[in-house]
Amino acid sequence: MRKPVIGITLNWYRNDQQKVEVYGKWLFGLNQTYAELVAGTGALPVGIIPAGNEYRDILETVDMLLLTGGGDPDPELYGQRNEGSKNCNRERPAWEMDLYTSARIMRKPVFGICLGMQLIGIAEGVPLIQDIPTQIEGALDHHGKPQSPEKHSVRIMNNTILHEILGSEAEVSSFHHQGISRIPDDFRLAAQSSDNIIEAIESDDGDVVAVQWHPERDFTGPLILNAMLSRLTVGD
Repeated sequence: MRKPVIGITLNWYRNDQQKVEVYGKWLFGLNQTYAELVAGTGALPVGIIPAGNEYRDILETVDMLLLTGGGDPDPELYGQRNEGSKNCNRERPAWEMDLYTSARIMRKPVFGICLGMQLIGIAEGVPLIQDIPTQIEGALDHHGKPQSPEKHSVRIMNNTILHEILGSEAEVSSFHHQGISRIPDDFRLAAQSSDNIIEAIESDDGDVVAVQWHPERDFTGPLILNAMLSRLTVGD
């Protein structure tokens, strides 16, 4: 039996204006921790380079989709004005939401991390809390610093995949200031912080697990990914 292949979305970085004509508008990159997370489970990590709208053709080459972290989506994507979003991007979120929608149609498992969870929410019709510190009274520090993400506990709900592998509580690595505002239809709450921010969701069919924290930076990543891989049937 071959190793499972996990397609990982990449971050988009704007090229210097003077380079755009020669090199194009975007550079694509990935933090090494995502690749190490996938490789550590015995699966093969493959970066998904955004080009055109051949979503089904791309997804045919992988067994699972991993939607990674990144910057703030343009609030217009979920029908709101900017009320605390920072350095917004429209192109990457729009492309990845179409990729996600195609993955759901094809019944490909999806693991969403941070921005990945937010894009799943938006694609499922849910707006974001645009700035937790200013919009949620008594909010925890979910952001921390790039070199030192915040750690805080999350409460994990019974009868979820996450509860089976992590138990009722876990301390996680957190680096975000936005979050989904409610649970999408056909999903269930899987984890929540003490300030009631939604920290994880799972689809009712079990094909989607999404977390607001960064499991590639803490102990939860291998446990979650191995649990999702155990549900896969991989051919020769």
